[in-house]
Amino acid sequence: MRNTTRIAAVAAAAGLAAAAIAAPAGAAPSKKGTTTVAPSDLTGTVLEGVLKPGSLSKAGAVFGIVGKPSSGVIKHVGGLAVDGSAGILNDSYLELRNFWIDTENSVVSGDVENFGRADLFDVDLKTGVLTFTDTASLAIVGSTAIAGLEAGTATVDVK
Repeated sequence: MRNTTRIAAVAAAAGLAAAAIAAPAGAAPSKKGTTTVAPSDLTGTVLEGVLKPGSLSKAGAVFGIVGKPSSGVIKHVGGLAVDGSAGILNDSYLELRNFWIDTENSVVSGDVENFGRADLFDVDLKTGVLTFTDTASLAIVGSTAIAGLEAGTATVDVK
């Protein structure tokens, strides 16, 4: 049985034009379901590409669900590469991987290259809108300038 829920997830994107330039990654595992993230225009300006085993579709970046989604944390594999040259980590190519949607706390965390796991997005579980946290804003632009702004919208399809 499929349970489709709108959830915003990850600094990931609708101006996928930047990601479309990168070669699509291999297909994400889908045995337990997938999350497709349509990035906002803002996310599209910093998006460098989708990291394997994530993939790119017309609808957005696709990440396979792993683990036990019914536990309250929907875990994903794959990730996004963003331009972090202005961020506090000074990484021109910053990798955000293995997103977790914590449905109890309405937050999306991810493994941030050279930093560790951090809360990257707040998520409205009813509308699926994902907004940048202070932490994501600092990592990407070096200030809280984009905190609270829309990062994208995701559709979670749990099988």
